[in-house]
Amino acid sequence: MNTSTVRVTGLSKSFGDLAVLKNVDLEVQAGQVVVILGPSGSGKTTLLRSLNLLEKPDAGTLEVCGYRVEIPRSGRFDRATRKQVALLRQKTAMVFQSFNLFPHMTALENVMEGLLSVKKVSKAQALERGRHLLDQVGLADKADSYPAKLSGGQKQRVAIARGLSMDPEVIFFDEPTSALDPELRDEVLGVMRELANSGMTMLVVTHELRFAQEAADRVVFMENGVVVKDCSTEAFFGEESGERIQQFLRRY
Repeated sequence: MNTSTVRVTGLSKSFGDLAVLKNVDLEVQAGQVVVILGPSGSGKTTLLRSLNLLEKPDAGTLEVCGYRVEIPRSGRFDRATRKQVALLRQKTAMVFQSFNLFPHMTALENVMEGLLSVKKVSKAQALERGRHLLDQVGLADKADSYPAKLSGGQKQRVAIARGLSMDPEVIFFDEPTSALDPELRDEVLGVMRELANSGMTMLVVTHELRFAQEAADRVVFMENGVVVKDCSTEAFFGEESGERIQQFLRRY
């Protein structure tokens, strides 16, 4: 039985003459938490954005939540492939560094939006689900607050609740704490740890080594557009991980 949530083969992406992803292979099993580490410019965010086609790769094949997309040489998706992409996106959620909340909507309305516009549930159901999710991320008392009145950590927790509203099979986190002060980072990392403990499949681009040590099943280390190391968390942080990994860890 195939238990892979994400499988990537030969994924490549260039911006002009700059090759950002070079023939990347990656597989993530259902329920795994995989942290993607590496220096700036290594291709981490481009890889993550390629997994739900926010960034269209130049070549390769990806299968996410059972939906398979083969990147055509022409770069243009036919109707059948576009349908696969739409279905794939409905099974995933993305949490961005910059929150991406609607400023004219309250926290509750931000969480409800996908339920109403994509899932087409009733307003009563959306209200109930939205309030439950805000409570899950510790923001039940902020349901009627607008983003401008929320701290950065609170905004990010609303963004996580919004992602969860779609009942995703996998959540992609792109540097979710990099814009936050240390105290606010801990708020968000606490919610992410709870999700990891609940069995949610997660791919996390981050520099939070402590989170990787505590919550990740695997660490993928990227550099210059390639996967340099893909191993268990214990092996990555162990003394036998290799000089390049040890050099990276010393810097952080």
